[in-house]
Amino acid sequence: MKIAVKSDTGLVRENNEDAVLADPEKGIFLLADGMGGHAGGEVASKLAVRTAHDFLCSRISSVADEELPRLLAEALAAAHSAVNRRGHEEDRLAGMGTTLEILAVRKRWAVICHLGDSRVYLFRQDSLAQFTVDDNAAAWLKDYQGVKDEVVLRAARHILTQAVGVSDELVPEIRTVELQLEDLFLLCSDGLTEMLSDREIADIIRRGKDDLDTLAAALVDGANGAGGHDNVSVLLVAPEAIPSDLANS
Repeated sequence: MKIAVKSDTGLVRENNEDAVLADPEKGIFLLADGMGGHAGGEVASKLAVRTAHDFLCSRISSVADEELPRLLAEALAAAHSAVNRRGHEEDRLAGMGTTLEILAVRKRWAVICHLGDSRVYLFRQDSLAQFTVDDNAAAWLKDYQGVKDEVVLRAARHILTQAVGVSDELVPEIRTVELQLEDLFLLCSDGLTEMLSDREIADIIRRGKDDLDTLAAALVDGANGAGGHDNVSVLLVAPEAIPSDLANS
């Protein structure tokens, strides 16, 4: 498969609290956006992706396709425990937390495990679709209270309803996707989606999807060009090993 990673501090923040980890050999991809002030956010995101990756590395090769969703949920739970424990061990890290996106890719399937307001998108047949629901107050108001998008206050987008390391109970979103030819996954922090609309992201992908490294840089440059108010990270994954029976279906 082809992958590309780009992470940038942006134009306003002093440090980068995003963390990205790509392991194409095992088909494991992770992205996290930390929070907590001082060093907390940076510690939380790095600890979450490292813990989840270590958990998956020791188990994923022996797990059948149908068991992948459960395994990813367990990896997220392990990351939650590690971040929560570290936050209680050091006063300066108290209350730290993070979003977490986990993508596991096999020959025929991809499984997504999501918590927080980072996102996973799928670009397929020239169309971009958001594959995760934001765990924030804005999404809750729209989905459960029927409030129109244009009425929701911008600040509500920054109030998380779930986060790794701090929530009392986690309810991750898990989705399984049957792969098609030329699928492209985009994992990103909200530093991208707060600066660029889905339409703008899709246009950038259409222009640059043949060169993922250039595309990753273009997405980050686009977010910074729109203001760069936050750290921005993108992880692009283009699975290539598609069975012939699937390709012809």
